[in-house]
Amino acid sequence: MGRPINRLSARQVATAKAGYHADGGGLYLQVTDAGTRSWVLRYQFKGRRREMGLGAVALVSLQDARHTALGHRQALLQGIDPLDARRAAQAVTGMTWGACVDAFIETHRHGWKNDAQAEQWEQSLKDYGPARDAEVARIDTPAVLACLHPIWTDKTETATRVRGRIERILDWARVSGYRSGENPARWRGHLDKLLPRPSKVKRAQHHAAMPYSDLPAFIPELLARRALAAKAMHFTLLTAARTGEVTGMPWAELDLDAGLWTIPVERMKGGAEHVVPLVPEAVAILKGLPRNKPPFPLSENAMLYLLQKRMGKPFTVHGFRSSFRDWAAEKTDFPAEVVEMALAHTIRNKVEAAYRRGALLEKRRKLMEAWAAYCETALQPSDRA
Repeated sequence: MGRPINRLSARQVATAKAGYHADGGGLYLQVTDAGTRSWVLRYQFKGRRREMGLGAVALVSLQDARHTALGHRQALLQGIDPLDARRAAQAVTGMTWGACVDAFIETHRHGWKNDAQAEQWEQSLKDYGPARDAEVARIDTPAVLACLHPIWTDKTETATRVRGRIERILDWARVSGYRSGENPARWRGHLDKLLPRPSKVKRAQHHAAMPYSDLPAFIPELLARRALAAKAMHFTLLTAARTGEVTGMPWAELDLDAGLWTIPVERMKGGAEHVVPLVPEAVAILKGLPRNKPPFPLSENAMLYLLQKRMGKPFTVHGFRSSFRDWAAEKTDFPAEVVEMALAHTIRNKVEAAYRRGALLEKRRKLMEAWAAYCETALQPSDRA
């Protein structure tokens, strides 16, 4: 009796756990620990076992995978190795790295928190990744090392992100059938033998924070700049928010009449919804922006570039959160829990967290009003947003 085929249902494809799941006829659904789903054809040719990627589930349906697998089985009956045949075709077509990057980002864009994340991938791989016209099938370990060596010691955090992004795109290219073999960007058991561990290269550094005493003089300097990044930085300061929360903010999260900004769970580092009371100065910034696009559609580093490169300040945008916390501790009598809630720091007790979100909102509004007044001490009425 032959082995049954067409074993999998669409629901099983969508819900199967990590591992290989047989559909029959050598076709398997492969689910990785990270949840990536792809099709694999296993077969034997001249006594040699082989495995061939047929593409990601997001791009290749169950029916298409079965049709493709049938075609390859028919080729085997004619004495043709499907994997060798595809490699020969790729030698002619030459799928490029740039095309793979674009396809990967487009495939995953809707699963990411915001468009800024896609922009971060695009920019980092443009700056530090392989050449866009390089054939993805020919990218090997020396090619990956050529990308990483120049930044591994000077920009270690960026380098580790780039390595991970290269690895994921090469994995995508493999399961999509554009390359085969081991992933040359894999860390464990591969690049960890060739590069020093990131934690040994450069110790993690705290975000450099501007002393809060310098902020009243800094604000007029910031407002003298009309770039959108300057407005975003001013808004970030007034809300003590994180960069990604600001650059990924859609208008739908804002209630300008109530002076509230509600950041949903999926966009918060702590995994809990965060409500930010908006001071009048922050609302004024928003009201001056066009409504046909998100308020601050900027890349991850736009504000940092403005602060460090254009304004010559040796600080980070994230460091303004530390400035705010230091000011609150040293210059005000607001309770520590009010300050921690304003910074959206995680409270482990869920009941207490729910209570604080509601009960402390008005106290946090008064805190943010006091912060805005302090920051804008040196402004004249005509200077305000």
